[in-house]
Amino acid sequence: MVSLNSRKELECKINGKIYLICYIGLFFLLWTLYVSIVLPVVKNSPFYFYDIFKLLIWTLPVFMFLKYEKVDALSYLKLKSNGKKCIKWATLISLAFIGYQIIGCLVVSQEVKFNPFFDVDKWIKGVILVGFIEEILFRGFFLQRIASYTRFGFANIITSILFLLIHFPGWFALNEFPPGTFLKIALFAFVFIFSIVQGYVLKKTESLWVCIVIHSINNFMSYSLGA
Repeated sequence: MVSLNSRKELECKINGKIYLICYIGLFFLLWTLYVSIVLPVVKNSPFYFYDIFKLLIWTLPVFMFLKYEKVDALSYLKLKSNGKKCIKWATLISLAFIGYQIIGCLVVSQEVKFNPFFDVDKWIKGVILVGFIEEILFRGFFLQRIASYTRFGFANIITSILFLLIHFPGWFALNEFPPGTFLKIALFAFVFIFSIVQGYVLKKTESLWVCIVIHSINNFMSYSLGA
């Protein structure tokens, strides 16, 4: 006989999975509609139009969802932790990605041109805000929520696939795919591996701030090197 408590726990777990799948599906639908319909109209507008829409679709619902569950959002998302361990991991992983970016430039163009003075639009949405917005949803929420239903390694793979897929609507809408099959595959592989590494960084440090810093530094180098 299955106890009443066990039955309730099973029902809660099933309902939780259903809610999560619906959340992910709705998020992908809204973001795809936004980049397909709204973004082409506002892409030449001041940067804050893009940032407001992205915050509304990516970030705000996470805090609303956790508030509905009566969960301390900052603790759940691991936005309260810090320390020397976090600084070490942020430095080491950032250096690894910087090295990858430089090697990539050498392979593709045989030269490295570093220019940190790119336009303010890229600074705001691509460096300052991107780590905060994307890491909160994918590592802080999706990864941890999926990991509550399965092994962490498998959850990290699922999250990384989702992280790669969410880039496709924007790449298609703005025609930002690199030329040639090799560069396309390299881009897809990098985004997937980047997400995998970020997942394990979160697991090791218990701090989303490390992931946010790494993400922003990676994008800064990408823009500075003209990648």
